[in-house]
Amino acid sequence: MKLKTTSCLRGEVTIPGDKSISHRSIMFGSISKGITEIHNFLEGADCLSTISCFRNMGIDIENDL
Repeated sequence: MKLKTTSCLRGEVTIPGDKSISHRSIMFGSISKGITEIHNFLEGADCLSTISCFRNMGIDIENDL
């Protein structure tokens, strides 16, 4: 198997709402360039706490629920 490096990654992934994935979606979205749109986010207390932590670090996160 050969793998080639790339300078950017773009795409769309659809997965069901899940606690671990919800945490990671905030983390990856916070370090990415541009706008990240997340659907099916699991709004448990700990996932909302992750949003709060990243907001405290200066990441602009909107919650349109």
